[in-house]
Amino acid sequence: MTRGTPLLDVQGFSLEFRTRSGTVHALQDVNLQVGKGEIVGLVGESGSGKSVLSYALLGISDAAARVTAGSAAFGGIDLLKAGERALQDLRGREISMIFQSPRTALNPIRPVGLQIEDVLRRHAMAGRGRTGPDNALGLKERAVQALREVAIADPERRAAAYPFEMSGGMCQRVMIAIALACRPGLLIADEPTTGLDVTTQAAVMDLITGLARERQMATLFITHDLGLAADYCDRIVVMHAGHAVESAPSAALFHAPRHPYTARLMSSTPHKDSTLASLVSVPGQLPDLRRDDLPACRFVERCERATPECRTALPTLDAAAEHAVACWHPLGQAQPEGAHA
Repeated sequence: MTRGTPLLDVQGFSLEFRTRSGTVHALQDVNLQVGKGEIVGLVGESGSGKSVLSYALLGISDAAARVTAGSAAFGGIDLLKAGERALQDLRGREISMIFQSPRTALNPIRPVGLQIEDVLRRHAMAGRGRTGPDNALGLKERAVQALREVAIADPERRAAAYPFEMSGGMCQRVMIAIALACRPGLLIADEPTTGLDVTTQAAVMDLITGLARERQMATLFITHDLGLAADYCDRIVVMHAGHAVESAPSAALFHAPRHPYTARLMSSTPHKDSTLASLVSVPGQLPDLRRDDLPACRFVERCERATPECRTALPTLDAAAEHAVACWHPLGQAQPEGAHA
């Protein structure tokens, strides 16, 4: 079963970092799709490449990064071939991002209302030929409205506040207001609940997903928290060591995970019925991505179902399929002979 035409379509995407200690093969042959109005969770351990992928799509990767293969299209626009000027126009207007730490992402010496106005001035109001006090008033009103839409009380007064005068949850709401001010078609939320207490975390996620549903906005939600992704995402893509290894609707993934890494990740994630004794950690460690002899499947050295062929080739993940897995020996079939390669 296949889905409709995706708004974001990433195919065969590979990226590496050239460092003094060697070349880091950060992403390899990643396939990912996000449709209009769809909320897709991108999950995996720290170091799996989730944030690296999002930065590359926006063209804000580290200078040492180099895309070595693949394509990334947004609404028919080739993000890899678009020039910096075109990307600057897309960022904030058509594609927005909520970063992990709002206190470091926000300008500490500029009122939050003016920071929203900056985005509106650069994108929403650009090229309209409006100048003078009427334009300034319009920007201010729209900034206040953006704060109101993210449920900040007394937005007129809060617009004049500085980030240090706000709580962590309120700063995150400001970040959401900035990201959504121009009503983008795609929102990338990179660990948007980091450092927040459970109650605030739920409120922030309710806010993001509620606005995404209301505006039919494609949303890529990056997290290491499988439980959070299950609660809020339509579909989940699992990443391991720079590979996208499984993609499925959330309910299907949790009912019957097919990749051994996904199953291990779930067994290590607490849920309402779990006990300390029932939690089992994922064995081993992520491979050193600077190795020149990385196996085709980067989970092979941690997998009880591995066979020699897992080291030499990897099945392609069909991002358009309803439930896809990049594994020669997925769960749900008999344990292959010669396992534990």
